[in-house]
Amino acid sequence: TGTTLQIDIENGSSANVDLSALVGTDDQGLSLSGNTLTLEDGGSVDLTPYLDNTDDQNLTLSGNTLGIEDGNTVDLTPYLDNTDDQNISGSSLVGTDLTIGIENGTSETIDLSSLV
Repeated sequence: TGTTLQIDIENGSSANVDLSALVGTDDQGLSLSGNTLTLEDGGSVDLTPYLDNTDDQNLTLSGNTLGIEDGNTVDLTPYLDNTDDQNISGSSLVGTDLTIGIENGTSETIDLSSLV
């Protein structure tokens, strides 16, 4: 109960242990300077041995194949549908409003009066 631990002993007397001395907070912060990780109230570790920094691979694109140096490739063909073959059609200029028509799309009207 609270910070008191009661230990019951079979066929004996119970004993209470005050644990209040163990209560506290350890709200220390961590900081990183260079490759050294430091605990606010003391202690640090040098992370240098864990950093190899040797992953200098390059990406390449050959046709529809994306590759990574010293690794694998991905064929991008399934993601290329190449079906956006729309033409500009139905365009008009009325006064200073230019309307650009897009085949199978939504026309866009642009006010050109600021150019006059």
